[in-house]
Amino acid sequence: MTTCQTNAMPAGRQAMWQRIAAERPFLLRLARLQLASAAEAEDAVQETVLGALANWQGYGQRAALRGWLTGILRHKIVDAIRRRSVAPLHFSGTATEDDLDALFTADDAWHPDVFNDTLCGEHQLAASQLTTVLELCLARLPEQTARLFLMREFLGMELDEIQSECRLSAGNLRVVLYRARMRLRECVVRGWGEAA
Repeated sequence: MTTCQTNAMPAGRQAMWQRIAAERPFLLRLARLQLASAAEAEDAVQETVLGALANWQGYGQRAALRGWLTGILRHKIVDAIRRRSVAPLHFSGTATEDDLDALFTADDAWHPDVFNDTLCGEHQLAASQLTTVLELCLARLPEQTARLFLMREFLGMELDEIQSECRLSAGNLRVVLYRARMRLRECVVRGWGEAA
């Protein structure tokens, strides 16, 4: 959108556009991790932005904007993954304890509700800081490992679906996901400034 077009918008719509545009780089990073090409990632993010603009009235600010946009993007990515066949992946390598345990469910899955506290500003700030640290930690994982972790924990794909999409054995997938969780846990503890 050009500067002339942006300035011609009503103030409320311009503010809405600016808030959504500020989240675009984050959305693009997520999409690029999951999708085969930069063009495919760009398309998914563009569809997300258009969907958000079209449904802005339904947003109502009941959740964080990033979370709402990420939810829209999640569906776009899952649709794109299901539309195409993924090439096989080859792997070459191999807070306090209670606070970190709260981030995972009993079956060691990532607990999505941890980041959705809309009642307390202090919790929102802590969640925002943790999300930032987690993003940095995800960037340090090997690309394929981060991709598999996000497919399972962020996109909510079933293990069987990931195995068939990525042509991995059940054991290999579980090991990769376990190692990703442990690396993220260690990185978050270091990034959060707590003793190991």
